[in-house]
Amino acid sequence: MRAIQQTTLARPVTLSGEGLHSGAPCRATLRPAPANAGVRFRVPDSESGVSGLIEAIVSSIAGARLCTTLAGGPGRSIATVEHLMAALSIAGVDNLVVEVDGAEMPILDGSAAPFIAAIERVGVKRLAAAREAIRIMAPVEVSDGDRLIRAEPYEGRILDVAIAFDDEAIGAQSLSIDLDDRTAMRRLSQARTFCRLADVTAMREAGFSRGGSLDNAIVVDGDRILNPAGLRDPEEFALHKALDLVGDLRLAGAPIIGRIVARRPGHDLNARFLRRLIGDRAAYERVVMTVPAARAIA
Repeated sequence: MRAIQQTTLARPVTLSGEGLHSGAPCRATLRPAPANAGVRFRVPDSESGVSGLIEAIVSSIAGARLCTTLAGGPGRSIATVEHLMAALSIAGVDNLVVEVDGAEMPILDGSAAPFIAAIERVGVKRLAAAREAIRIMAPVEVSDGDRLIRAEPYEGRILDVAIAFDDEAIGAQSLSIDLDDRTAMRRLSQARTFCRLADVTAMREAGFSRGGSLDNAIVVDGDRILNPAGLRDPEEFALHKALDLVGDLRLAGAPIIGRIVARRPGHDLNARFLRRLIGDRAAYERVVMTVPAARAIA
């Protein structure tokens, strides 16, 4: 079986916008990196202004309230990394340096699609090293009341997600996604973040969602969707929760071979699951990823 090669970008690409939570203008430049470098963020220190690197791995997770924040020591952090990390997983990019001029990634349209479009503009370059994967060997689970994430052994990469909200516009949705199916992953990439109108004021008072708008999020009010164009997909709410989970799982440092079952996931539970998984060395093994194990490059 042929090993899948690691990848990086063929050349740099820059995206600009504003932070979903900070509301501040921000710019991110994605730069090629060598084999086995992984994904790293280069961000300025909030006190000295000197830039330093933060590894995009589970041990760097410093916050998981409404978004995923990574930190590389006091004064150096980067928030809302999940949509870029999901895009890298979908596009099959292993190694990258992300230079950011602030403390948050740009939200763009609230999905992973603009990041994937930027990657496709510059192209993906294969490197002379094999891609490794994390193969689930025994069940791993975290739960919190009626919320749960579980990984099970499976010869493939399947994600089962179910959500349930009181809001009639969202309700209960469930779906199963083959993470090696290009069509399914393209659909996943388009799903936007969402929130309740009633929660917006409280989030902003707590320092979140200051850059949120109908241009970068779906806003629901009971049984109404306030975005004039409506939804991109009938299952966009569940798809976005799946997208966030794919992005957070990318912080494992390698693709996961197995079945992931998620009931009402969120960044906080995603982070707890990742810590549990990576901390249980009997639950997985690292293997070279081969073509039959991943029919796409994701």
